[in-house]
Amino acid sequence: MHDTTASGRQRVRVWFGKVAFVDRSTSPELAQAFAAAMRRRFTGLDVTVEPTGRGGDSS
Repeated sequence: MHDTTASGRQRVRVWFGKVAFVDRSTSPELAQAFAAAMRRRFTGLDVTVEPTGRGGDSS
């Protein structure tokens, strides 16, 4: 999934229940790689990738 908005950034979050304990905003290419790494590292937890709608980095 790639974002085509003006910001072109995506947010990757790792969820423990209802708490996102990892929240990173980056370029779509890096977001996909980061999400894959987080899925390997935190098997069994939800990892989401979504458009940020802004250009800032939340890490």
